[in-house]
Amino acid sequence: MNCPKCGVAVTADEKFCSGCGAGIAVSGDGNVILYDRVSPKVDLSGGHLGTARKWLMAISIITLISGFIFWGLNKSETEKQIREAEIQLSSFSPEERDARLKEAVGMTWDELVAHDRGLVTMLLVVNIALSVIYFGLWFWARKNPYAAALVALLLFLTVIVISAVYEPATLAQGILVKILFIAALGKAVVSGREERRILGTT
Repeated sequence: MNCPKCGVAVTADEKFCSGCGAGIAVSGDGNVILYDRVSPKVDLSGGHLGTARKWLMAISIITLISGFIFWGLNKSETEKQIREAEIQLSSFSPEERDARLKEAVGMTWDELVAHDRGLVTMLLVVNIALSVIYFGLWFWARKNPYAAALVALLLFLTVIVISAVYEPATLAQGILVKILFIAALGKAVVSGREERRILGTT
């Protein structure tokens, strides 16, 4: 079957065209029809939800790219700090160095270096995982746009809050993009709820 508006192939269980975002439904005779032929209200929802899917894909891509960028920056900074610490502790023997570090931070030199490098790697893994989750939500939004948009919004806000708790400076980073994402996903949640109400879905 194809979308009557843009001609992109669609399936019977899709509620919105993946090409243009128009609300679609399968009529009793098996034809694909636009929502605006059923209810003028739902056509407005379709536009917002179609746009929200594009935002979900954008968040997925941006999260992945920024994850690698920050990984590179953090890795460079971490290695710089390791070299500086190595110079500062060069006057001590390895045994004395480990003893002092063990007393101060509870780790030996090798453990401390592995810990700091591990944190950098973990940050990259977290961003890759988030990117995959957003991509999954983009795919899920074809069948359940309301739930996908709601989960995406809550996840996005949670990541912002957690990042701000650990590093307050991150709150202001990319603030304009964050506002755009939140506004787009917020509209998608409202539109998805309206779409469910009109169609009588649960």
